[in-house]
Amino acid sequence: MRDLIKWGYTVFLTVLLAPLRLLPLRPDRLVFAGLTGGTAYEYTCNPKYICEYICSRMPDRFQIIWLVSRPEDYIGRERPQILFLRHYSLRSFYYLLTARVIVTSASYAPWFPFRKEQYVINTWHGGGAYKKLKDNYDEADRASRRKLEFTAANISLFLSSCRKATELLIRGAFHYGGEVMEAGTPRNDCLVRGDTKDAADRVRAYFQIPAGDKILLYAPTYRTPSGRVVLEGDPLLELLEKDGSNWHLLARAHRFQEDKERLCAEGSRIADAGDYPDMQELLMAADMMITDYSSSVWDYTFLGRPCYLYVPDLEEYERTVGFYVDIRSWPYPMAQSMEELLELIRCEDDDKRAEAIRRHHEMMGSFESGHACEAVVQRILEICG
Repeated sequence: MRDLIKWGYTVFLTVLLAPLRLLPLRPDRLVFAGLTGGTAYEYTCNPKYICEYICSRMPDRFQIIWLVSRPEDYIGRERPQILFLRHYSLRSFYYLLTARVIVTSASYAPWFPFRKEQYVINTWHGGGAYKKLKDNYDEADRASRRKLEFTAANISLFLSSCRKATELLIRGAFHYGGEVMEAGTPRNDCLVRGDTKDAADRVRAYFQIPAGDKILLYAPTYRTPSGRVVLEGDPLLELLEKDGSNWHLLARAHRFQEDKERLCAEGSRIADAGDYPDMQELLMAADMMITDYSSSVWDYTFLGRPCYLYVPDLEEYERTVGFYVDIRSWPYPMAQSMEELLELIRCEDDDKRAEAIRRHHEMMGSFESGHACEAVVQRILEICG
């Protein structure tokens, strides 16, 4: 029903905004949009890193508009040359229909009637091809399929992180038949190049973590398990600090995770990282990560650091959601209880992990080179003239 309403809204908007479609397209105007919904900071993910590349290298080349839920939260915090506007406002519709290029990290407004002459770049917001999407094409109802078909028709260019993403996600789940740029993901350029110090320093300053102390990041994906999934922080930190080091546990719930009692970390020394604006910077700062079915698995591999999959609800998740690539072929060890997790950490093997990551990148057909931003911006310049 929700998708049918959106489809009807598309028809309504097409008629309502018809006069705007007569205005000339501006080749010097770019519109960016990250993920919508939730409470997380929206100036982030792949569009942010493309935008930052443009602002730092050609600050006067484009008029840049960012669409967000609350523009007042961004004024004075981000680059002054960026105009922040509210999603779905009449003013945003004007810019959406007159910009030559639109850059998104999802299928932005899949019901929005873009013009055929516009160039819409879908950077997607996850690397690899791991957990199945809710609207997986082959399992979607008629309304959802129509939405996916409409969205695919709107996209001019889709970015891909690896061969499996192209095959299973872009060509498979989305049934997208247009051009795919197999150049990796812009948000991972810094991770691939190892250019992480500045981001790590920002994270440490934000959470007041002293230099020399270590960071453990717990970042589970969104889900609604039938039972509680709890990561026990105190025994983890106690184990990690047996060598005399000091550790800090940062817990970051998924932006849509409303039931934080059912899926959470508990302990006396846990800092909530849910409000930190950039997940990639948390990854760059983390000395170790614990996650589950999240695509952050892909991003973190390029740092080569220890990571563990804490999946007490694996059987249920496989049954209700499923995977494009079997979780048992992922490069990190898997634990279904706290006891198993602690034992895996005790037996950590750097050489074994490095080889597992190498094999995984080979199996997935990684396209990450550390130059995705450069490739995308070059395409934008070609399109805009």
